[in-house]
Amino acid sequence: MAEVIETRELHNYEILTDTGWEPLTHVHKTIKYDVWEVESENHSLKCADRHILIRDDGREVFVEDLKVGDLVQTDTGDEPILSITRLDIPPEHMYDVSVDSESHTFFSNGMLSHNSTMSSIFLLHYMLFNKDLVVAILANKESAAKEVLRRIKTAYKKLPLWLQQGIVSWNEKTLELENGMKLIAATTSSDSISGETVSMLYLDEFAKVKPHVAEEFITASLPTVSTGGKVIVVSTPLGLNHFYEFWSGAVRNDNAYYPIEVNWWEHPDRDEEWKRRELRRLNNDIRRFEQEYGNKFLGSSTTLIDGDILKRLNLEKPIEYKWNGAFSIYEQPVHGAMYILGVDTAKGTGNDYSVVQVLRIFSEEKIEQVAVYRCNTIDTHDFAQVCIGISKFYDSPLMIENNDIGESLINTIWYEYEYDNIINLDPNGLGVRSTRKSKLDAHLLLRRYVNDKLLKIRDFDTISELSRYVEVRPNVWKGETQKTHDDCVTSLLWALYFITTRYFDGANLEVRTLDKQYDLTNSGPIMYLP
Repeated sequence: MAEVIETRELHNYEILTDTGWEPLTHVHKTIKYDVWEVESENHSLKCADRHILIRDDGREVFVEDLKVGDLVQTDTGDEPILSITRLDIPPEHMYDVSVDSESHTFFSNGMLSHNSTMSSIFLLHYMLFNKDLVVAILANKESAAKEVLRRIKTAYKKLPLWLQQGIVSWNEKTLELENGMKLIAATTSSDSISGETVSMLYLDEFAKVKPHVAEEFITASLPTVSTGGKVIVVSTPLGLNHFYEFWSGAVRNDNAYYPIEVNWWEHPDRDEEWKRRELRRLNNDIRRFEQEYGNKFLGSSTTLIDGDILKRLNLEKPIEYKWNGAFSIYEQPVHGAMYILGVDTAKGTGNDYSVVQVLRIFSEEKIEQVAVYRCNTIDTHDFAQVCIGISKFYDSPLMIENNDIGESLINTIWYEYEYDNIINLDPNGLGVRSTRKSKLDAHLLLRRYVNDKLLKIRDFDTISELSRYVEVRPNVWKGETQKTHDDCVTSLLWALYFITTRYFDGANLEVRTLDKQYDLTNSGPIMYLP
């Protein structure tokens, strides 16, 4: 909420919203803000940088975070932003309003906007009726976290004096009260709450946090929440990410979180007619409606694996980790079982991941993922040792794509370490050559095996990547953006592709023997890892 300095109650006034004319209950005068002007094709709006508009996909965005070309909702339909200008005039008082509607949205000069709400009242209550504790509000952007803090401050100022605590510190990032309670607002990152013993952690729109940032935060910061502390994670669904991992675990009672789901039909003013209107606004895109309003963790309509199929995949916790958590084991090697390893190689510079997928083949119609190695900092030479170690551990051959840096990995394994347990399908060299035909065949095979429940996938990173593995042009799939990882999917493709080769003999699955178990902790050259 904006920094309100004066509020007046209104009666018998209405304002146009996206659900019709709704009662206007209050008008708020704020502190002075710099004035910004936003222009679309048919509308112009002067407002503060913190004014919230609604994008075409239904998500809220601060004016300062808008970009030219972004689509926003208006009273005449979705329109692209043509310009966003900070006006060279003295700061002015702004006027905010409270709307008595479920969506809290209204048309401001024809642009759909969002009014201030008291959603942070629970955190304020916690601050007032405890002592000597730390509360942290983290969001994918610092501006969003500071906005939650601003709402708490506004709610505080509206309390009667006998409820208020004395103030020790009051600024845009922190609030400290006389009872020893401290509240901080920051961006969700691995070091955002370092040095603090947090008793209450509020994570806002956690699904919007970039996957690698969320992973680092979970590893580095969640353990700092004090014993008996509370963690609140709030978000709309946005693919199969870490928020989905928390949510699905809570639903299955596999973690300490308690799931609370609020659906659109629970509101008395939202019925099938409202749904039809909203679908028309979304161009009858039912997937988008389900993700925005139906709490559905769906993949894009262009993903290799359909979103409804991805939803039914069950995440499992590894039974063991090795190599500082890079190697997740879901099943130890089983005597007499058949395994195959699919390998995708990266440079180890912190961007893409080097991945080994381990599949156990029960039969041509029953295959299970039993282990995954994933690291983005290991170089090719060390990764060759990892591949050899896992291959010996599961007594399994390697399927390695030899395009680009994969050729260097194969040469290191074959010539330097003289390890020959590699499937060679390239008539001109070692390993597997990725061509348009072979990769299309591998993609179609993977889709069929997942859709028909012939392949069991347990790993979170693999499922998460599949939710963003989209068709970028006809019969070509990859991560939906340049920053979206797809290494778990690529390595899975080549592991599964093994069953189409002459090296796979389904008739002899039951007669294999495992001569000895291989100990990864005592495996020669693989002892050295970064």
